[in-house]
Amino acid sequence: MEPLVEEVQPDKSRKECMEWLISFGCDSPCQQKVFRRLKTKPRGLEEDVVASSPCTSPKDVALEEVVWGELPEELMDRILALLPPICLFRLRTVCKRWNSVTSDRGFLNLLYYAPSHGPCFLLSQKYGETWLGAVYSYPLGSWHSLPLAFIPRKAHSLLATAGGLLCFTGLEGRHDELFVCNPLTKQWKRLPDMHHKRLLGFANMFVDKENKCYKIVTAGDFYHTSGNRALQTEVYDSRYNRWFVCDSIPVGTLHSLKSAFCSDKLYCLTFSPCGLVAFHLDQGFWESIPVRMPRSLLDAFLVAGDRGCLLLIGRVGLYSVHQSMRIWELDQAGMQWLEVGRMPHMMFKTLLKSSAESFQCFGHGSFICFSAQKQQKWLMYELSKKAWHWFDVCSRFSSSTYKGIKGFFYEPRLDVSVN
Repeated sequence: MEPLVEEVQPDKSRKECMEWLISFGCDSPCQQKVFRRLKTKPRGLEEDVVASSPCTSPKDVALEEVVWGELPEELMDRILALLPPICLFRLRTVCKRWNSVTSDRGFLNLLYYAPSHGPCFLLSQKYGETWLGAVYSYPLGSWHSLPLAFIPRKAHSLLATAGGLLCFTGLEGRHDELFVCNPLTKQWKRLPDMHHKRLLGFANMFVDKENKCYKIVTAGDFYHTSGNRALQTEVYDSRYNRWFVCDSIPVGTLHSLKSAFCSDKLYCLTFSPCGLVAFHLDQGFWESIPVRMPRSLLDAFLVAGDRGCLLLIGRVGLYSVHQSMRIWELDQAGMQWLEVGRMPHMMFKTLLKSSAESFQCFGHGSFICFSAQKQQKWLMYELSKKAWHWFDVCSRFSSSTYKGIKGFFYEPRLDVSVN
């Protein structure tokens, strides 16, 4: 497992840095397209990328001192901005210049406009007073440790992730307080108290890239789930560093892990009764969605799919021999769930050994990840390709401590601030 932070090496010449960069790129399958562009003299950013031949060994790459020794820093920054943030952290150890570039405002602006580098999955767990974290990069096919020791000790649960930020809750007296952090930059912030102090029953996070801010939606109270005390929903907006009071939950009990932001709405599954509600983030009100849930639905999760669609992932079946895992998409026009995928039966039996075993599910876009408490492997489904993949749990988590692990979709970003 690759660490994200290593010792910074003394300054190198620009040619030595490029040799190291190409060597690093040839070892990384997802970066081969980028580095094939670097094998010839730079002709600007308009040069075509040849992706048909395998990456040449760095020993075969001849770098001309005149060309690469005088490469403009602006062009070098554009090259670095194309790398996944996880790889960029490894490159920080090459020289002092690359170590400081991640805090440069101009470089962070390049990262803001850089395309996503593919799905990553975050596993977290609090073991004693220490937070453990690891990130699985699907494009790289490897685990990377994520240091979380800087998080305040009172933070006891990770509630949500969005746009590179993590949202934790911590107990302060008889009510919860919230913390937001960026684990790559090690920035963290305690949010101001809510208007109604409570033990949170529900919270989720949304990052607005267009306005460069984030919002957190909280609702309910852990000790008042019967509906007798309908606490109003509150929304935190980082632009104003304050909470705004909105409508109360219409009906039912919410769960943070069974919700998803989709098309400017926060969709949530409700229990007692079972149904679907949506919170309009801009207008600040809830509405019940008039859609009938699939029959014999036992456990269910929501995932924000591609093109603004909402996915429902759930286990159905009254008896163990007839149970299955299915994926539905919400048809907004007809207000019905349309089945778009189903887990193969043998994979389902491998994932869940018994009908009573619980599982967790999370994802984003076309990628959905499944895990069970007693299982040492994770199963990922790529909806666009109808493909299933197994991958092992990070070695940082031992089998004796596996029960408390939470999984989230995670997008590592250096350009997102907690302020």
